[in-house]
Amino acid sequence: MNTQWILLGGFTAGFIDIVYPTTKAVMAGNSPLRPWLGVASGLLGPPAREGGAGMAAFGIFLHLLICVSAAFVFYFIVRKLPCFVKQWLLAGVVFGFGFLLMMNYVILPLSRIGKPLYAGEGFLWAIVSHILMIGLPIAFLVTRGMKKVHVTV
Repeated sequence: MNTQWILLGGFTAGFIDIVYPTTKAVMAGNSPLRPWLGVASGLLGPPAREGGAGMAAFGIFLHLLICVSAAFVFYFIVRKLPCFVKQWLLAGVVFGFGFLLMMNYVILPLSRIGKPLYAGEGFLWAIVSHILMIGLPIAFLVTRGMKKVHVTV
């Protein structure tokens, strides 16, 4: 296992995905901390939404932890489906979509948020954003690392 590539994939996806919700919040006239207070509230409950920069930093930490964990999950999936090492683009699309489904319909309802966040038109944009910002960076970097160390199943 080439851990540095897995970490690079997770952190790259995480940092790319920090930019979009932060920018979206600011463009809507909200605080740039808002999305990250929301992430923290998934673990700590609604009072986290009233927190400040420290609570938002905790939300960013959780976000990055989720992205790095996703990169490790991707690695173990691709170990079982090695055809995806050569087809990283397809793997990224499938993984990004699957990641969104898992987060929206399993993780978020089980969290302190208690329900899916994305529905309707917002869900369609969430599909695109999770593929572009999570699935593709993780797939590209993790499979690149797997090619460099010639990982076999």
